[in-house]
Amino acid sequence: MANEINASVSLSVRNGNLENSFSSSKRFDQANARSVGGVFTAASAVVTVSLGQLTTAGYAAFRSLETQTAGTHYVAVGHYDGTNLHELFRLKPSDIAGPMRLAKGITVGAKAYTSSSYTSAQSVQYLVLEE
Repeated sequence: MANEINASVSLSVRNGNLENSFSSSKRFDQANARSVGGVFTAASAVVTVSLGQLTTAGYAAFRSLETQTAGTHYVAVGHYDGTNLHELFRLKPSDIAGPMRLAKGITVGAKAYTSSSYTSAQSVQYLVLEE
């Protein structure tokens, strides 16, 4: 088969005299029919996101399941090298990130940052497709 993966993104702004937009979509082939996904909990220490059965991670998407909008809490997501989290993006409550193609060999890590009035654990939904 061909074109098993459909990726699309749309971003626009209208704010006073500022108006701009970006949208794109594309279909891709998937060599092996595999994916991993679910919900992980980011905490004050770095947690790694299990890519389980995937041989080569491909496209990924992430969404914060947090709904509290007050405060300064967010989840940092990026490459974890075993010692440091190299932040690629931040998810504030209800934010989405992706779809994006993950770098080969990446260990996806996440860490929650919170204001003092919130719990440190934050839930993130994810989906990673085999390339």
